[in-house]
Amino acid sequence: MVAQFAHLRRFGAFILFSLLASGSLYAQNFDTASKSADADLKDALERLAALRAQIRTERVPLAKELNQLESDVIGLRREVERAQRVRDSQAIGLDALEGEVTRRRDEADYLESLLGEYLRAFESRADVAELPQYDDALLAAKLSMDNPDALQSAKLEALGGVVESALERARTQIGGAGYEGEAVLPDGSLGAGNFTQFGPLVLFSSESGLSGITEPSASLRPALVVFEGGDATAIGQLASQGAATIPVDVTLGDATAIAETRDSLVEQVGKGGLWIYPILAFALLATAVSIFKLFEIFGFKEPHPEVIHELLELIVDGHAGKALEKAEQIPGAFGDMLADAVRYHADDKELLEEVLYEHMLRLQPKLERFLPLIAVTAATSPLLGLLGTVTGMINTFNLITVFGTGDARSLSSGISEALITTEFGLIVAIPALIIHALLQRRSQGIIANMEKMAVAFQNGLPKRASIQEQQAKSGNS
Repeated sequence: MVAQFAHLRRFGAFILFSLLASGSLYAQNFDTASKSADADLKDALERLAALRAQIRTERVPLAKELNQLESDVIGLRREVERAQRVRDSQAIGLDALEGEVTRRRDEADYLESLLGEYLRAFESRADVAELPQYDDALLAAKLSMDNPDALQSAKLEALGGVVESALERARTQIGGAGYEGEAVLPDGSLGAGNFTQFGPLVLFSSESGLSGITEPSASLRPALVVFEGGDATAIGQLASQGAATIPVDVTLGDATAIAETRDSLVEQVGKGGLWIYPILAFALLATAVSIFKLFEIFGFKEPHPEVIHELLELIVDGHAGKALEKAEQIPGAFGDMLADAVRYHADDKELLEEVLYEHMLRLQPKLERFLPLIAVTAATSPLLGLLGTVTGMINTFNLITVFGTGDARSLSSGISEALITTEFGLIVAIPALIIHALLQRRSQGIIANMEKMAVAFQNGLPKRASIQEQQAKSGNS
């Protein structure tokens, strides 16, 4: 403990000595530093005064230079703004020019497409007879359109030539146009001659004397539809003299085409197939029977109803002989019936009635004979036509199996057979039905009139006793 205290005492004495030594040293350094600071301050003040004097000297020139530089900066900024505006305006003008170029290019493409469509329309609209006049313009336009390396300006120029040709064509056709050319004659050969065109109507007069209208054909030349008689002469006169009265087909060839498709009766029969022949056989038989029965029935003579009253008056007056002579003068079955009626007027009423009824029974089969054949024809012909229709449809389906449905011409035979047999069946059946009804009604009317006369004769006879008395008186006299 004592040792520690001694140690602390010595340590404290050391610290105290150190503090005293450092305080003495600090006092000396402070004086030195103070003097150095005063010198530095004085030097700094001198330099500050010199610097301020220099600044005062240089401030005016520098201010002038600064003002000049600021003025230059303002001018340069204005130049930059002006250059920027010029650049922007140039950029805007370039964009506008590019847009204008794009629009012009689109217009040129559209015009090329439109003229290409017009080229195709013109070629299809122009008559085949006048196309040789425009071969050069059409060929040049087609070649330019098909050439991928051709300039668009060259294509438009070639297409413009077609438009000019079309305008020239329109001008020349206002009052009609005439030109030379060739047409396919009916024998298949090419014939030279003169074309005369009025709008879509094209007439042709060949050097060989054939004249008519033209129509498109499978070749590159039009086909001639030959006219006969005065029409052909008028067309030739028009081609040679320029004036004539000519026929005009307002249907533009449709009427001629329809006329050419119409088959004759023989051609239709040939297309009708097997079952057309039974129909024709029934038609011939029914026609012959109808003609015969028409003459027979409508030529049947019927006496006037007043004849009955005249005969009865003669019988009542006792002149039976005169009544018989008068009855025998009446022609036909009515006369035979009335003659027998006069002969048997004095006999029993039942006998007289049987005699008259016998005449009616004898006449009725004569009137009605062959009429069932007409009725059978009227009933059978549609059935035969239906049978032909079924057969034709079967043939059509067989042709479809072989050729398919793409070729309509190959199917026409079966369809023709199906339709023609039905047509002929109805053509035969309808008149047969009408004629049968007419003849049947007429024959029944004749029988009814005969029956009416027979009843009138019987009812008009006097009683049997009166007749016998009259006969006795006539015998005594």
